[in-house]
Amino acid sequence: QACNQIFIQGFKMIKKIIIGMSALLITTHVFAQRTEGGKIDSLNVGNYWTQVHINGGNLKVNKNICGNKSETPQFFAIEPSHPNYETLHSTLLAAQLGNKTVKLLTNGCAGQNGNYPRIVGIWVTD
Repeated sequence: QACNQIFIQGFKMIKKIIIGMSALLITTHVFAQRTEGGKIDSLNVGNYWTQVHINGGNLKVNKNICGNKSETPQFFAIEPSHPNYETLHSTLLAAQLGNKTVKLLTNGCAGQNGNYPRIVGIWVTD
């Protein structure tokens, strides 16, 4: 009977862990947004962040996330503290030089005063 109690307690613990991890994955996915795409007009590189200006395409994101409150922001940001900063920065530069359309995955805010959607992923198309 003691073995059954241990088994039941272990099963309950595993169930809680699975539910908790599922909730974490769902909330992370809910806040991430993807732009529909556009061309990069400029990359403004500074000490603390890189600002990306996108022209064209449907760039609708949730306007309540960042300080500029725009539903269709044309500026996005990445920060050197991002673990994948060099890859993101290189991909943006290559897309700009190649005049490629990019789709951005954003999550949270970055840049000056946190006013711009934070880039966490990039799709380079056409």
